[in-house]
Amino acid sequence: MVKKILVFGATGHLGAYTALHLKELGYGIVAVGHRTSDNVFFTTKNIHYIGGFALENENSYSNLPTDIDAVVHLAGTMPAHADAKPMPYIQSIVVGMVNLCEWLKNSTQCKRVIFNTTPSDVCAFFGTDNPVPDDAPRSFPKDGGDHAIYAIAKTAAADILESYKYSAGISSCVFRHLTVYGYQPNPYYSLNGIKKMLPWRFIQQKAMNGETVEVWGNATRKKELLYIKDFTKAVECAIKSDVEGYFNLSGDRPYTLEEQIDGIIEVFNPADKKSKKIYCPEKPNTPQNLLDSSKARKLMNWHPQYSWIKALLDMKKEMNDEPFAVLWGRYSDFCQ
Repeated sequence: MVKKILVFGATGHLGAYTALHLKELGYGIVAVGHRTSDNVFFTTKNIHYIGGFALENENSYSNLPTDIDAVVHLAGTMPAHADAKPMPYIQSIVVGMVNLCEWLKNSTQCKRVIFNTTPSDVCAFFGTDNPVPDDAPRSFPKDGGDHAIYAIAKTAAADILESYKYSAGISSCVFRHLTVYGYQPNPYYSLNGIKKMLPWRFIQQKAMNGETVEVWGNATRKKELLYIKDFTKAVECAIKSDVEGYFNLSGDRPYTLEEQIDGIIEVFNPADKKSKKIYCPEKPNTPQNLLDSSKARKLMNWHPQYSWIKALLDMKKEMNDEPFAVLWGRYSDFCQ
């Protein structure tokens, strides 16, 4: 019998790719999103879409099917797409998790939830050459920025979810990961309520024009580069397994800042124009954030397949094809 899976946050970056990947694997998918309309995107993929859903609204759950086998929960207010006010995080993430678990407990036979949290809950351990283990003590950023409340909310939601293991038998797998790279037509995000261009997309634009690229700070600083299609593979592995608890997801290996920039230049430079690099060691360093994902590789049999170059080539292809244009718009809608 085909498993039926609810994907929350289906109109977002992680959710849209995940819904399509699981559909391609043969699962019955119901896509759930806050947006009232998906512009019939999911209909063209033979996926039922339920829009206008609010995690924090108990009445929203009455619109969901109850004959489900698993929930992939990738929804909730995010700092990158919101202002700096704290209450939306508490309502959508914390209250939303309580509502979801109560609905699963009282209205369904579903006992499996896959959720994702933030690496900000272990940010105290970043900045070294030592990858942070899955079960490192959790906290929150102490800088007072918007990620503090977000991390607190995500940690609380994960704890609430775990508590329902004991009260309702719900099994949960929680992913922790840094930025999940993938093509999005909109290269902008919000930082403490201020609109900014994603740094790697800014470098990409420079490379596309063959312009000089600055390398800030220490060029040997490393970062995990997780690609969206490796993320969806992790969701697949979690659905197929019985693993529980926290699982870090990293990329195929850490990459230095220089390797990241060299890859972007190699893939996005015009054939007739090569970008030059200017080193600016006096400018701020990029964060060095490393996660140990050996637990996911061992227990879920999850193995990232995308190197940074392979990921960039795939993003370039999708930038040309724009497979999610109906759902998200086109690059030209955001960048002239």
